[in-house]
Amino acid sequence: MDAPYSTSAIANWFLDRAERDNCRLDPMKLQKLIYFAHGWYLALSGKPLIDEHPQAWAYGPVIPSIYHKFKSFGRSAITQRAWDLDGVLKDGVFEAKMQIPSIGPDREMQEFLEQIWKVYGGYSAIQLSNLSHQPNGAWDKAYAAAGGNRSVDIPDDLIKAEFESKRSRGAAV
Repeated sequence: MDAPYSTSAIANWFLDRAERDNCRLDPMKLQKLIYFAHGWYLALSGKPLIDEHPQAWAYGPVIPSIYHKFKSFGRSAITQRAWDLDGVLKDGVFEAKMQIPSIGPDREMQEFLEQIWKVYGGYSAIQLSNLSHQPNGAWDKAYAAAGGNRSVDIPDDLIKAEFESKRSRGAAV
């Protein structure tokens, strides 16, 4: 599996999957699904899944780029895909192009994300938020250390340790 992936690509995978199941996916639930996927990937592979760090915000782990891309949906179902802006400087002018990232044909990654969806996709956003707020978990430790500031990264080593602990207690993905 190639990692890390664009966080937008992982978001789009979950959005596509939810659409196939005719499942409502709001911004908070999407955030938590990406976080759980990232945590399990760290625990199982030792490598980060996504190309940015989740941050410790009041309602749990948040990936800032995903928050900003989908905050306009509030608590409503997301009806569009994440996109990234790319471009080139040509004759002194920046030519931007929008791209909708995907994980491509990576079969192992498809299977891994499918397992995350199978385990966590049926939970509500609030239930997933509660799961991400476990005492002594990565979010709890980072949030406490940050003193409530919301622009503090949750270190991958804390996330990895939390999910390795889940694994050793018999939790499975």
